Amino acid sequence: MHIRLSRSRLFAAMVVALLAVPMLMAGAAGAPAAQAATAPTLPSQDPFYSYTGSTPLSQIAPGTVLKERRVSLSIEGLSVPVSTVQVLYRTTNELGQPAVTVTTIIKPLISFIGTKIVSYQTAYDALGSECDPSYTLQGGNPSDSTAQEEELAMAAYLLAGFTVTVPDYEGTNLDWGAGQESGYGTLDGIRATESYLGASSSTEVGMVGYSGGAIATEWAAELAPSYAPGLHIIGAAAGGIPVDFAHNLSYINGDDDWSGVIPAVLVSLGRAFGVNITPYLSSYGE
Repeated sequence: MHIRLSRSRLFAAMVVALLAVPMLMAGAAGAPAAQAATAPTLPSQDPFYSYTGSTPLSQIAPGTVLKERRVSLSIEGLSVPVSTVQVLYRTTNELGQPAVTVTTIIKPLISFIGTKIVSYQTAYDALGSECDPSYTLQGGNPSDSTAQEEELAMAAYLLAGFTVTVPDYEGTNLDWGAGQESGYGTLDGIRATESYLGASSSTEVGMVGYSGGAIATEWAAELAPSYAPGLHIIGAAAGGIPVDFAHNLSYINGDDDWSGVIPAVLVSLGRAFGVNITPYLSSYGE
């Protein structure tokens, strides 16, 4: 019987094998074992995503780690034996108010370049938590092909020795398209990652993102000098940037594939800015 694998799944299998080699070589030294793959809890139903501490968030510095937990990393349905931790951290929402979200920190088992961080902002472009990267990286929502493809890109950074941090930059309310909130969430995710790793402020950091991830990456690059001047960001790569929302929405209006972005963005920005959009809708719009 011949077994045919898709190119992405074949690459995923290669990644798992390559990442497993240093773990096997370091077995006597107590390398971490791969956790068994289990169905993760949907973020909207997971208490890990909520802050219940006694200190008000307004009195906690942005980027502060509030909770942490170890999770299993899954790429193309295959459990990958690398150290993967999720942290809940304090950040800032679109209105400048204290908020929380999660980033997933993935460390290479062996690195010859020291601690260098890539903050990878995924194109999850979502209104529901089943698309949160913190969920899909654990094997949730396996039909999300975009998430699967981006996980392979992250694996390439891991193989090169980088620590990868992947923030849920839309926040726990899924404020897709809210630029400043996405930028804050990205920068605070880097802060939280450095804090968890015990890394110095001189640690080199790069940021990467496409489409919705480009919104977070580009805003983070612009906000960094004023919001997080202590970070040593050496570069940012952003592609598919929606530069002018008004132009973009007019351009896609009536398109069979892309016009659905219009109500989605209106809903998400209504969430982010606390605006009820219902009074402004026509019957056709509803």
